[in-house]
Amino acid sequence: MVVPSATAVGRCAGVRSTSVRIGVRSVSVTGEIHRVTVDEYLHIVRDLGWESTELIEGVVYDVTPELGRHTVTVMRVFRLLDAHVPAGTAFNAGSIRLGPRSLVDPDVYVVDEGVLLDPDDAVPGGSVVLVVEVTVTSQVRDRGPKLAAYARAGVPEVWLVDPRPEAGELLRHRAPVGSTYRKIDRFSIGEDAEALDVGQILAH
Repeated sequence: MVVPSATAVGRCAGVRSTSVRIGVRSVSVTGEIHRVTVDEYLHIVRDLGWESTELIEGVVYDVTPELGRHTVTVMRVFRLLDAHVPAGTAFNAGSIRLGPRSLVDPDVYVVDEGVLLDPDDAVPGGSVVLVVEVTVTSQVRDRGPKLAAYARAGVPEVWLVDPRPEAGELLRHRAPVGSTYRKIDRFSIGEDAEALDVGQILAH
């Protein structure tokens, strides 16, 4: 079965609605989305060659193209974070399996020291201690279903970085409970995270 991406189904997590014009009337057709597992999703990606997608709670989302601001900020955050965590535990590439229905690609993440990662499999969510999402064009997904998926998987800490000039902030989420985080702290980090002080945040 070919599963439509979130763009095709209006980015709805549970129900899709398609407007069909019949004569002079517009009819709304609503149907349930077929949620897929990580294993089904991987088969689809391999068979159909899907690229730039993520699986969140069984729904396939298109990943929007990211431009220079996103790239510069991701690399800056990665370098600063890498200098403050044990060697070899920070990454800026790779997929994380959050459960049977979520396979995501965070911008930066840190795993437990000493964890042996399988080179032929995704990083298990239980080994991840910190995730960073740089949200330039993906605020709705990163602050909504993706953040909730991280919380449900028990990821202890998530940083949402908004590097745009009008924002320049980092929201630090900790203490996951259900699909939310109980502790949220805001830090001003400037445009493109130029004023980011990782040591200060980790010590807070």
